[in-house]
Amino acid sequence: MTIGKIDHINISTTDLAATVAFFRDMLGLIPTDPPGMDPALNSWMVNEAGEALVHINTREHEREAGPINHVAFACTGYDDYLARLKGAGYEVAESDRWDVAKLRQIFVFGPEGSRIELNFREPPAN
Repeated sequence: MTIGKIDHINISTTDLAATVAFFRDMLGLIPTDPPGMDPALNSWMVNEAGEALVHINTREHEREAGPINHVAFACTGYDDYLARLKGAGYEVAESDRWDVAKLRQIFVFGPEGSRIELNFREPPAN
C-alpha cells in the first residue's frame, strides 16, 4: 500500500477554452481529449511524454470547490486503502474505469474538505 507520486491536478473552470489556452500557450502542455469524457466539457493537458498532468473540467455546480477541484495520487494497494478509510469512518466513493482507462479510483474528502483522488492502475484482484 503506497502512494508513488502525484498523478494529476484537476482544475474546474467556467471558461474551458481560456484555461486550456493558458496551459497550452503559457506552459507548453498539449490538450488531449480525455478517454470516455465529453471533450466539449473536459480536456487533459499532457506533457511531451504523454503524461496527463492537469485535468480540466467545466464547473458543474456553483457550490463546487474553487478552481482546484482535487489532487490525485498514483497508488498501489486498493483494497488496503479502501479498508483503512472505511475503517476510520471516512465516506468514500469508488469509480471502476478499468474497461475504459485501466483505472480504479477511490475518492475521499479530507478533514478540511479537500477532495483527494486515489488512482490504482493495478488490475482488480478477482
